[in-house]
Amino acid sequence: MNADAMQALSLGREGRACIGRSDTRGFELRHRACRRALVLIADFYRANPCRMARVHLLAASAVTLSRFWGVSEPFARLGAAVMPVNGRGCPRTPEWKSYAKACADNLPMEVRDERWIEAHMRDVARARELGYEAGFLDEARAHAHEPLWRLLVQHVEMTLGARLFDQPALAGAVPGETAIAHGLALSLSRMLSACWSLLRHYAFATVRALCMPRWAHDEGLVGERRAAWLLLWSFFTAWTAASVYRRGVKAVHRGQRTRPSDVWPLLASALGPEVSEVDPRVRRFYANPGAWNTRASVVFSSRPARMLAWVATWLSGQGLFEHGPRTFPGRFLTFRRADGSMHFVRELYCDGVLRRFDSDFVVRGGRLHEVFVEHGLDLELDVSVLEDGGIRLRGGTLRWRGLRLPPFGRGVEFRIHPAPDDSERVDIIGTFGRGGMASEAPLGRIHYEAWLAPEVGVG
Repeated sequence: MNADAMQALSLGREGRACIGRSDTRGFELRHRACRRALVLIADFYRANPCRMARVHLLAASAVTLSRFWGVSEPFARLGAAVMPVNGRGCPRTPEWKSYAKACADNLPMEVRDERWIEAHMRDVARARELGYEAGFLDEARAHAHEPLWRLLVQHVEMTLGARLFDQPALAGAVPGETAIAHGLALSLSRMLSACWSLLRHYAFATVRALCMPRWAHDEGLVGERRAAWLLLWSFFTAWTAASVYRRGVKAVHRGQRTRPSDVWPLLASALGPEVSEVDPRVRRFYANPGAWNTRASVVFSSRPARMLAWVATWLSGQGLFEHGPRTFPGRFLTFRRADGSMHFVRELYCDGVLRRFDSDFVVRGGRLHEVFVEHGLDLELDVSVLEDGGIRLRGGTLRWRGLRLPPFGRGVEFRIHPAPDDSERVDIIGTFGRGGMASEAPLGRIHYEAWLAPEVGVG
């Protein structure tokens, strides 16, 4: 008997053990498709890694070892719908192409996780809209008395069933990281409270695959022992998704992500009638910075100044210390708090590392304040109009949890200049002094270039 016949006989026995004598051919075809899918996922994530990919690979390898695709055609259809790649190993949707591009561009891991979350949530939403999840649950009810089917239902409840906030996240009401953080927490809770039989099943299948592998070698299909090693590797590395959870918990307090058309009357509230002297491009920028693209360069005056920036970044979790003549790509994000204030996030991608400035902009009594909520800092800003229609933001009174501090804030100054031509661009130049005038011997200088995409309009 040749190897192919032995393989078919082995799969036939597995099919009869799992689903009885009916549809053993379907079991074989679906199980082979699952083994092929695991190869494609593993190769794709090896070339395009992120922290959430390890969680996906853990679930995919567990499903493969358990032969779940072979057991149920609706379950297999549901699993195929959340694949990141097609049968040729190419990104399956525009969202997955965006994720792969972020990896190819060496963007920070946080950005890759964010794009993975968006791509995966859209896959899950499409699968539900097409009725794949409902179709599986209908079939599962007809097999409710069978232990193996109960394991399939537990797997779906622990993964897709824990995703209660995907639709609000896709609609922009909830940050994607927050939705996935809630899903991770609920999955872990269900796993520890009600899914011990499923975990035992996975553990037994893994030990059996390592000690007594039964799948014959087929080119393009994952072997049983390799699937077991993928599961173990993913299990011991999936803990890194905890940082995605922490990011999601933090993001829930930022407020709702704004649309490009959203506006804030920050300058009008802070300047009053003088706002008419400000260049329209600067007014449009401060109406909603999140609608603008950006890149930045940073220069420090000395090695001690850079060391000071490194210490501040390490202690606060905000800022950056990379510098030089090159520019770093980045983005501006704006969120609307419940009280209507603007939460403004500036992110820069510095050689694959995310650097962030995270603060609120609030107008109180006609004065503009930048508030660093996490650190309890409140910096009052003096706003004045420059001759070219730009504005100057100069640090004033600095308070920590209501306590007035020495004049450290006066060493901070930002000048926002409109482009000398007619393009929709502004230059933001920030200097950081030693506590006196920012223009006198600054410790560092950051230069943001911001431009508005042609199709985006901000009122």
